[in-house]
Amino acid sequence: MQTLSFHQNNRAPSERLKFQYQHSEAGSQSVDHSSICSAVRAWAAAEGRVVVAMSIKNAAEEEELTSIDMSGNADVWNVKLFRWLDNHEKSPAYRANVEQLAPVIISILPLAYRDRMVKNDCPSVRIARAVKEDAEAIQAVVLKAPQHERLKEISESIVARFHLDGPDSVAPLMAMVTTMLGAL
Repeated sequence: MQTLSFHQNNRAPSERLKFQYQHSEAGSQSVDHSSICSAVRAWAAAEGRVVVAMSIKNAAEEEELTSIDMSGNADVWNVKLFRWLDNHEKSPAYRANVEQLAPVIISILPLAYRDRMVKNDCPSVRIARAVKEDAEAIQAVVLKAPQHERLKEISESIVARFHLDGPDSVAPLMAMVTTMLGAL
């Protein structure tokens, strides 16, 4: 009779998975302090400051950032984090703390707010934005949303389509569409 031993290894890898052709856009582009503050503030407006602050603290502890003082309860950490983000005193120490937290913030920031931080102007991002806006416009029409909501979503979809080929093609497209609509 044979004895079989099993090794249970169902933990997720601690390092980030990276594919062969995936480039680190967050690392290659510098993210400025004001865009981080804007994105975190928008996220905090939706979910609450303490929730956002604790999410960032937990992610920073998982990444084992020891150079930042994360002591104190949730309220103290909330005040510290948003004081660093606002940086009214223009303190280099606050700016350094935010720079150290930037990769953690980017990694846990919901996708809806991430484009405030890292400005990617590549075809895949423009396509994704156009598809998202189209889906929202279709949803508004199918669900018979109020007319102002439908028109808003449809116009956002049209604007996303105009930017699909890049910012340089907006004016020629606008001229073509205006000509076509004038013929109707």
